[in-house]
Amino acid sequence: MVKEDNKPFAELLGKLLKRRRVEMDMTQAEFAWITKMSEEGYGRIERGESIPTSLTLSRIHNNTGISIDRIFQEIDRLEKKE
Repeated sequence: MVKEDNKPFAELLGKLLKRRRVEMDMTQAEFAWITKMSEEGYGRIERGESIPTSLTLSRIHNNTGISIDRIFQEIDRLEKKE
């Protein structure tokens, strides 16, 4: 469960990852598999219910090409939009 203070970050990160997954034309199961996560665990991240560990963020980067810098830049951009 995500602490209330971290909820906005978790939700924005989930939106970003979902958008990237859809751009890659992948299902949640496929995205979870390439990042070495359970589908359930990945789904929680995408729904903003969980924040990935640094290891998971590294796997996301290594397997999808999304840089950690880009993740945080996109989150900043989304925060300013909302």
